[in-house]
Amino acid sequence: MSVRRPAVLPLAVILVYAGLLAPLVVVIGVSFNAATGFDFPPRGLSLRWYSNFFTKTSFVDAFFRVSLLIGILAALGATLLGAFAAIGLVRFRFVGRDSLEAFFLMPLLVPHILLGAALYLYYARLGMKSSLLTIVLAHLVIATPYVIRSVTAGLVGIDPRLEEAAMSLGASHAQAFRKVTLPLLRSSLLSGAIFSFIISFSDINLSLFLSGPGMTTLPVHIFSEIQWGGDPTIAAASALQIVIVGLLILIVQRFFRLRLMI
Repeated sequence: MSVRRPAVLPLAVILVYAGLLAPLVVVIGVSFNAATGFDFPPRGLSLRWYSNFFTKTSFVDAFFRVSLLIGILAALGATLLGAFAAIGLVRFRFVGRDSLEAFFLMPLLVPHILLGAALYLYYARLGMKSSLLTIVLAHLVIATPYVIRSVTAGLVGIDPRLEEAAMSLGASHAQAFRKVTLPLLRSSLLSGAIFSFIISFSDINLSLFLSGPGMTTLPVHIFSEIQWGGDPTIAAASALQIVIVGLLILIVQRFFRLRLMI
């Protein structure tokens, strides 16, 4: 017996998606505007604002020298730390395990604007000035929980008897983990790394407090340009961020789809 779907359900889904995607469409449309204002729909199509983005040193430095580098370092560090933390939480049983897991995941619950203010005051007390290191460490705090959740979910779905079978055939515990479990965790590690990069690359709350001269991330630079007026180059920079994040999410979806098919 088939269940009838309410007639208004497709319309409701369309309206929800339209409300979510409309701001992105507007930003991308403005980035191709031939006029000098933030007109939508565009009065003409042009790539002048993208050309302007790549010719402005401030935008290029914020994008490539700061945000992209910080995102990659934060993703690598969060993947390493999150993987070890997830393995410890899943494979070992000890007193306070649940409390430790809650502590690791706490940055997901604390508003990032408060976390940014707290880290700023903490760095100031330690006498640490704004630098690549301070921002990467801050982004590790908010990115690592995503890796922990991703790898934890992957480990829970792996039968530990696979490692036991490998060890019964002569492999050591480390060899069994490296040759059996680790390949099965590739999708979880990849998705965790991508999500941590996205979180770091698009963060503005922490970066507003921790950025300094010569170390301004792209979101912070866009925010400052908006405050002072600016031009549609801001929209071009935002559109590039949207495209990068969208492509990374598609990669995650594609990777998991292949895993489910296999």
